[in-house]
Amino acid sequence: MGRYDNRSKVIYAFFAALLMAGTSVGCNLLHPGDTSPSDQVETTVPSETVIEAPAETSSSLPSMSKEESVSILLSEICSDLTGEEIDPVSRSDDAAFVANGTTGINESICAFIDSSYYASLNISDEDFIRMSHLAFKGRTAGEYTVRFLLGLMTNGRSRSDIANLLMQDPYFSERCSIHGILPTYDMAGAPDIEEWYDVINNIGDTTEVMTLGSRIPLESDLQLLYTAMDQLTEDNRDFGFMLLDINSGEGIVYNIDQIFYTASAIKGPFAASFASNDPEGAMQWENTVINMLVNSDNDAYTALNNTYRRVYIQSWCEEIGIDPEPFRYKYPHISTRMLTALWVRSYQFFETEEFGPTAGEWFEDPAYSLIHSELGDSYVTRSKAGWLVDEDPSHTTTVDGGIVYATNGPYVIVIMSKVPRDIEPLRPLIRALDSYHASL
Repeated sequence: MGRYDNRSKVIYAFFAALLMAGTSVGCNLLHPGDTSPSDQVETTVPSETVIEAPAETSSSLPSMSKEESVSILLSEICSDLTGEEIDPVSRSDDAAFVANGTTGINESICAFIDSSYYASLNISDEDFIRMSHLAFKGRTAGEYTVRFLLGLMTNGRSRSDIANLLMQDPYFSERCSIHGILPTYDMAGAPDIEEWYDVINNIGDTTEVMTLGSRIPLESDLQLLYTAMDQLTEDNRDFGFMLLDINSGEGIVYNIDQIFYTASAIKGPFAASFASNDPEGAMQWENTVINMLVNSDNDAYTALNNTYRRVYIQSWCEEIGIDPEPFRYKYPHISTRMLTALWVRSYQFFETEEFGPTAGEWFEDPAYSLIHSELGDSYVTRSKAGWLVDEDPSHTTTVDGGIVYATNGPYVIVIMSKVPRDIEPLRPLIRALDSYHASL
């Protein structure tokens, strides 16, 4: 891939030698000092896919200004993105702005990608992704990574968006630092719990898998995810999911606006909203609430509905910015986006309100739950599933939502589907989603 003059080759080779020797020459600027297993997996690739520079001695180094060095870097990257030789002199004006700090390296590269010249090359989206991945991550993109990034573009992300996402990689930082500059990183961090609702409500199109935050999932995690999704699609089962990591702000979502029948899954947020708004009343009905949550007892749910109607859950909807109208019904038809927001509100109740820890324990041992049966042996989980199939096709559903207190941080997860009354077909999907979270 890159094209180097003598000085650039030598500096690059020296830097690579230090890395091979185990010398600490830099860190992940997104997570300083981070040596997580996910980073190690992501950077362990076959040697033939990694960009390497030939070794030279420093005795032949000519003098070079920072502007000249940045010109070389920009020409190399532009060459990588076009497949053509780009003269460093042609990038000297942009390099001057980058070298003196007027323009960031990310901004300069994105301007090139958005230019009429680049558009005139008629590079396909897939080729753009493959060339960008090699330029900014230093290795060949796997097929599932290409599928994921193409999906982001289908959902409305531009080529510049994709390039910026790839430029978050530590490899690109190392490549830039050789030339005396550093790229710009997304340091937004996780939203406060009250801000999560705006995040959820403002997510755009999710007709393809997309992530929140700045992390591209591992190729191995994407393979698990797409394999599970493809099987459900082959079986003609509609589905949607959302996973939100509370502490990091990262997440992964798909098809979050299709409407599904909740069946008994609504009993979870119903119980949490009741306990939050009326702790004394919830304690008086404790056995009834527990029976409703653990055994999904419909008579218990009916008794609570007859007494309190849906006042409390509708109040929560108004508080967090979702339409309360569907919740006039005992078993509403709602979207994954809406159910996820209600489970984030449930997490907020469990963790920040006085009665929350007590009520939270009521959700920890359901008799039937995909989340609990798949993950409950490894983590504390709080969840409520729903399932049904009857003569009305719109009632064919298997849904589960809740909170997983994983070892690397809690996350909210919701899976909604038109799988008829059976959690088994959804197990590969939840395993893939938990694998994605474990790699954060």
